[in-house]
Amino acid sequence: MYKTIPYSLMAMGAMSLLFFGCGNDTVEESRTNESATDIVKLAPQTGTNNYLFYGVSDHKGLGSLKSIAVIDPDNPTVPVVQNGDTSDIRRPVLNTRLEYNASSNSYSDLYVESVMYVSQKRPYKIAMKKGTEAPTQRAHSRENNTSGTGRGGAFSYTTIEYLGSKQYLSLKNKEGKQVLVTPDMEPTDAGLPFENKELLTLSYTMFGAAADGYIVHDSNRSELQKCTLDMSRCLELKQNSVDVDFIGDVGGDTLSALEIDKKYYRLNKATGEVEEVFTDVNASNISRTYFSGASIYFVKENGNISRGNIKTGVYSDNISKDGKADRIRAFTNDMVIYGPTDSEMYAVKKDGSSSEAIILAIATKTGGQKYTYSMAVGNQYIYNLFKLNTETGKVTFRACLLENEEIVCKDESMWAIVAVAKDGKFNFDSTIQYAPYAFIRVDDTDNYGGGTLKAIDPKHPMKDGITLGRTETFNFQTFVTREQTFANADGSLVLYAKNDLDYRSTAFYMNLNQPDSLVNISNEPIPNMADLRGERGHCHGRYCSVCHQFAGGKIYQDKNGTASAIGYNVRFEFEDGETAEAQVRKGEGENFNIPLEHIVGKNFTAVVFNEANKTVMNRSNEYSHRGAEYFNCNFCHGRRGALRHDAPNVITIEK
Repeated sequence: MYKTIPYSLMAMGAMSLLFFGCGNDTVEESRTNESATDIVKLAPQTGTNNYLFYGVSDHKGLGSLKSIAVIDPDNPTVPVVQNGDTSDIRRPVLNTRLEYNASSNSYSDLYVESVMYVSQKRPYKIAMKKGTEAPTQRAHSRENNTSGTGRGGAFSYTTIEYLGSKQYLSLKNKEGKQVLVTPDMEPTDAGLPFENKELLTLSYTMFGAAADGYIVHDSNRSELQKCTLDMSRCLELKQNSVDVDFIGDVGGDTLSALEIDKKYYRLNKATGEVEEVFTDVNASNISRTYFSGASIYFVKENGNISRGNIKTGVYSDNISKDGKADRIRAFTNDMVIYGPTDSEMYAVKKDGSSSEAIILAIATKTGGQKYTYSMAVGNQYIYNLFKLNTETGKVTFRACLLENEEIVCKDESMWAIVAVAKDGKFNFDSTIQYAPYAFIRVDDTDNYGGGTLKAIDPKHPMKDGITLGRTETFNFQTFVTREQTFANADGSLVLYAKNDLDYRSTAFYMNLNQPDSLVNISNEPIPNMADLRGERGHCHGRYCSVCHQFAGGKIYQDKNGTASAIGYNVRFEFEDGETAEAQVRKGEGENFNIPLEHIVGKNFTAVVFNEANKTVMNRSNEYSHRGAEYFNCNFCHGRRGALRHDAPNVITIEK
């Protein structure tokens, strides 16, 4: 049903053959004529440099920051702007700018123009371009006294990718009116009237031209509208539009894809024309939609993927045929990456020509894929695998690359991020639309994903690169650093890392063109456990091993896994009489964990107890869990019936 393809394992030392997640499939080893020991330096870039920023982690929100510090890459350890540890920074976001050449579909001089955020219920902006005035924190419009803090409160950002990333902020002002704050507003500017409206995308006469208005949905009038830039006039595009979802813009064109009241439409933003497409698609059979290039990809209830081209109106069924598509993870130019939640990952051709899906990862109790999922650029998809040796406790990571239907992997390595190039061609068919400048890879990894950080040339992804520095236990796959980041012309950038042993998150400065340039610039202290108990759930239902190298899982109130259990924990009781109490980190009973090395080679009984009075609520069979083999609790005790290996139910306080 699936095909397993030849791949090369390019290790620094002896060649070995380990393919995680393929069961008993036969894997044929092949080699390339590239030497993994050759060091390839990145070509220098030119163009505008920007200041860099970082924040201190807010442990009450997954992937959140609570302060802003702006640094000059020439002196990265001394902030030039610092908001302070106010615990009230809400969602810092970046605006980027570039120059566009329509004749060649190329861009140049991509840089970070500003960083925006909300603090003390007021929006702020810091200009980040170097070579002009020194950066300062400035009010971003005159709006203030918003009625919420932003975490599920009264403001929201809409990110629009058009000639860079544009961030539009919708908030309620002190009069209680909804207003729109645009990225170019100054401290004295009033927000634009935006009552009952949702921003969908920008409108323009042709791709590359200046925006001439906004495409919005007016929920009060149930209309799709095109409004002027000052929001003084809005033209009705489609009446009786109650439920409107923006799916995506067609890159390099004026067309957009919309779902309106369970039907699919093509919108021409220049002319205002709205036309229904794919009239034969049964929306009730669609669970999710995704967009790539000019096509909507439909994930159907039967677990298969279909595709509709917005430009041509052509609909193609059975892009995938295996019933495994719960969601789509990423797109390359020619492939769709998909799988059922965290457990499996596959790839098929976008045009539906695949006779069989390519297996990228299949989770087991002791192996699988590691977050993140979206590092797809051009024809390349980079992703990470891991496998635990239950006898020794050694975790082996593998940095893998899918390209042209072939897989190449490197042992003891992990991809961290794609750094995009300042100059290049747009590629609207892949998840990352910019050209890649560097892949950042961690080699000689320890059990937690820490190791030697290197800058890798995407043209030679399995060769060596210059060494930026080494970090023990710090893992550069975080929810703060997304799949891509922007490197300065001088090669400088900031990445975040987390430490699974003591829960620190910290920001690191590095320069991709300078060896040994890695510097810890935030130096966060080890947090108190009490500070880690969050205000919301943490990765509900996921396998803990996707993000962490811990024994871990989630505690529920009932055997059906319908409600979290708050105030409970798990104790591990070993055959030799020793015990180890887990630590509950974020959320409502979510992600209790214990360092992996504490359970290697030690069979245990799992005991659920009340943290307040130590009352035992439930326990497993005596010593029924075999050491590190059972480190990934959520894998067997999956919620909503996803049980494996004779697990009776979820981990619960209910006997």
